[in-house]
Amino acid sequence: MGGLNDSIIISFRTKKTIRSALRTSRSGHHGSRLYRLLPAKYLVYAVERSNAGNLYCTISIMRINDDGGINTVKDWEVCRQGEHLLMLEDLPGDIRELLVSNKDQLPLFDRVFLTNQDPDLDQDSNTEGI
Repeated sequence: MGGLNDSIIISFRTKKTIRSALRTSRSGHHGSRLYRLLPAKYLVYAVERSNAGNLYCTISIMRINDDGGINTVKDWEVCRQGEHLLMLEDLPGDIRELLVSNKDQLPLFDRVFLTNQDPDLDQDSNTEGI
């Protein structure tokens, strides 16, 4: 399966992901992202998948101060070792909106939030017995 560790930063102002520079090793199998951030408030989507397939995800609000200091305003632990602690619906509306509108750029989004990819399987529970 292979391990993965990535953090994507989304701007509250533009509602888009922040561009990053990806530095990779010579083999291309390892790398890290570098961000340049201005003083503002950002949403951080941090996800990790271990070699054993365990999933970890934390959503954070961070504020960059004028002096360059970083303050974590709020954290939500979504997954820990594959156990889903929070669903997408459990997060505040503005956070949900930012995540959903940028989901194509967020690694493992469908595994973290258990989104249903097959519309035929997504049935309303009120239709049982019809």
